[in-house]
Amino acid sequence: MSSIDHKEIFEQYYQNEYDFNTGSLSSADIADLKKLVREKRVDYNLAPLGVGIFDWILKQNSNIRFELVSFDSEKIDGLLYIPTTGKERAYIILNSNKPLINQIFTAAHEYYHYIMDYQKFQKMPYICDFGMLKDVNEMKASRFAAELLLPEEAISREIQDYLRLKNMKREDLDFGDFAAMIIVLTVRYQIPLKAVIYRFYEEHHIDNVDKFIENYDFIKQILKEINIFRKIVKVLYGTENDYVLPYSSTYQDMEKAFATGNASKENILEDAAKLELDMNVINDFLAEEDEVEDDDDDDELFSIINAKRG
Repeated sequence: MSSIDHKEIFEQYYQNEYDFNTGSLSSADIADLKKLVREKRVDYNLAPLGVGIFDWILKQNSNIRFELVSFDSEKIDGLLYIPTTGKERAYIILNSNKPLINQIFTAAHEYYHYIMDYQKFQKMPYICDFGMLKDVNEMKASRFAAELLLPEEAISREIQDYLRLKNMKREDLDFGDFAAMIIVLTVRYQIPLKAVIYRFYEEHHIDNVDKFIENYDFIKQILKEINIFRKIVKVLYGTENDYVLPYSSTYQDMEKAFATGNASKENILEDAAKLELDMNVINDFLAEEDEVEDDDDDDELFSIINAKRG
């Protein structure tokens, strides 16, 4: 997108840091957002979108283009730019200095602006300033992104599965139990940890969100220390994003798709055979993952998380 002057459009369209607290939205606003998400998610049901969000958005509308730009300011997550002249194009520009997990959320947030605010963005400058949380439309975009990436029903299902797994009752769940589920959903649904915390709060599964926010750094540290998650966490918290640009290596593409859960072992082997790839390279990263899979049981997973919490 070299033809676009980033400096010229920056002050008009930038997204200034996300705050995931959208609690001041009205019940009618939330109902409308949930309805919109269900309509958009019809083909995915409760399956994670994660890194698939980029391809999914492009399939929703062929006029959208993604761009990765290295912004100097750490406060910029991304922006939506819609030219006032020319073809009906829109550019979702992501800060390439941000972790991939942030870029995933940014893409979903800006997509809301595209489908709901196209005319507004095209006619006049629109500053996405989330820092002051005064703009209801920004909260809607953030809530849409959070709901799209982690639906209400997925959280409820996770809690029910956890209760069955631990043979517990709902009223017996404590801070550690919810922290464990929040960590797992952060990885499974590839959505920022803080956004997952607020999703549990928004759906009334936790009452004291402040306690979780106060312990945010601690919970995040546990997330990064879980051995079973080491590969996918490295990808999600790294800045490399091969999902919106041509892949530099088919092998890297396959390994990353496998590590993030977007392709099964069977899918990888089948595609590698069709492409006549070097099976030694393929089997190397599949075998390394198998060493972890032997221990990748939900019961043991939650035990590991809670042990680290202790």
